[in-house]
Amino acid sequence: MTMDITFNIGGAAGQGIDTIGDLLTQVFVQAGFYTFTTKDFESRIRGGYNFTQIRVSDIPIYASVDQIDVIIALSVDAVVGQRDNLSEGGVIIFDESIEFEDLEACHFSAPLEKIAREVGGNVKMMNAAALGAVIAVINFPFELVRQVLTDIFGRKGEKIVAGNVDVAKALYDLTKSNFTGTCKYNLETLEKGSCTDKLILTGNKALALGAIAANVKWISSYPMSPSTSVFQDIVGYSQQLKIGSIQTEDEIASLAMAIGASFAGARSMVTTSGGGFALMVEALGFAAMIETPVVIYNAQRPGPSTGLPTRTEQADLLFMAFSSQGEFPRIILAPKDPVEAFNVATRAFNLADKFQIPVMILGDQYFADSVMNIPRIDVSGVKRDKGKLARSRADPDYKRYLLTEDGISPRAFPGDKGKTIVSAGNVHREDGHITEDAEMRKLMVQKFMNKIPAIMTELNPPQIYGTAQADTTLLTWGSTWGAAYEAVKSLAAKGESINQLHFCDVFPLRTAKLREVFAQSKQVIAVEQNITSQFASLVRMHTGLAVKQHINKYDGRPMTPGWIISELEEGGIV
Repeated sequence: MTMDITFNIGGAAGQGIDTIGDLLTQVFVQAGFYTFTTKDFESRIRGGYNFTQIRVSDIPIYASVDQIDVIIALSVDAVVGQRDNLSEGGVIIFDESIEFEDLEACHFSAPLEKIAREVGGNVKMMNAAALGAVIAVINFPFELVRQVLTDIFGRKGEKIVAGNVDVAKALYDLTKSNFTGTCKYNLETLEKGSCTDKLILTGNKALALGAIAANVKWISSYPMSPSTSVFQDIVGYSQQLKIGSIQTEDEIASLAMAIGASFAGARSMVTTSGGGFALMVEALGFAAMIETPVVIYNAQRPGPSTGLPTRTEQADLLFMAFSSQGEFPRIILAPKDPVEAFNVATRAFNLADKFQIPVMILGDQYFADSVMNIPRIDVSGVKRDKGKLARSRADPDYKRYLLTEDGISPRAFPGDKGKTIVSAGNVHREDGHITEDAEMRKLMVQKFMNKIPAIMTELNPPQIYGTAQADTTLLTWGSTWGAAYEAVKSLAAKGESINQLHFCDVFPLRTAKLREVFAQSKQVIAVEQNITSQFASLVRMHTGLAVKQHINKYDGRPMTPGWIISELEEGGIV
């Protein structure tokens, strides 16, 4: 029988919710299970109601689910907010200091804070106490808890490790003695899982590692959630790997600096969210005009304006595709998970260099902050393609914007021996000097567009998940992949003729597979985290094919497989 259990740890900001979640995730990963963790938090440093939700299974999983099996409540709100999602036979564990009017719904009152103080001498060890209580309720062996606490707190010294282990064991033993309920999951006799994937990554962490593997040498950013951790992770390696980095005064400066660094020859990127990208638009056009590669990561959140800064949405696609005045090529890639994120980052730098254009990576808060354990990444296959370079010899007649058949001019850098590099944001001649000549203007516009045929050959086609042909096709892009994929698997297992067509390379679009699927499927349904079905609009623009049915979510919370199935059923689609 498949094990699939979901834990929800909730409370106020500052109560150590993330730590409990990290500890619990590590325990199950070390035990050989697949995990998928999501985080829901308000835009505040203290107080409010936040939660971390961890799904654990002995088969691969790719999304969070609606039903919760164990709630660990550090505040009243944690019970009020999730009790309706508690599955039959589920358990609520809460600190004894919390009072409820209807205790019958709350299954175990535990002295989490009290034991942390008395046994560990530090209220911060309340997270270890909660871990001990949870493990006891599901009858999971304690030894793995001891190992994980030692691994995580080892750098803080033996005293801290011993304190946390003692607190966790005290709650474990107390719960074993005092918990009179039953949890539907008894893991006492559960065999060790077969999953060997031990690398625990968020989408953002994987992007940062991919950028490092691609030899990023400059990153500038004005911090803006949910993108900031990419910047922080790369900065963390900046001294060791000689990566230039700066937190700029605003988003305009961050992209301008990245363009300058790239102009000088350094692989460069910026991180931001939609509101920050709005300020970068003029600089984006400048990068396009001077044909300087740069990678831009936009981790989307609900807008407009400040919107919901810690929530998720997919509503910046059309803005990214058509931002800045004038016409020029750009590429947009939208990874679905941490595994793909690493590869997308390395591809983004190669594509930017090869075609001397801006390449944008489009994520969102769900992608950025969700955590999976994945196979170790093999970096030996990472290739670095700097594109056409003109660095081998002195050339006093060098023309930075030489007109070529494919639109790509050999690139040199300021300081290269025997070459003069001239660039300007104005229309310019082949040598870079500005001009208003009508014929040259036409040739330079055509130069931009002559890159597109080669760009199209470098983009990856969409992937079909499920049977090659089906009556119903879910059309997805980016981070909605996991929820839709599990929904398709579940429905197919029940006999529904359904598959999924998923895009990572979202702009410009490769259309052959789209046309094939539209010809084969009786109905194509766009599944998007926005209200206007922006990707479906791109499909119609590129192909003339209209997606007539849509599933849209725009409340700032991620999709789940169950929610998608419910929407399909309510619409009479399945």
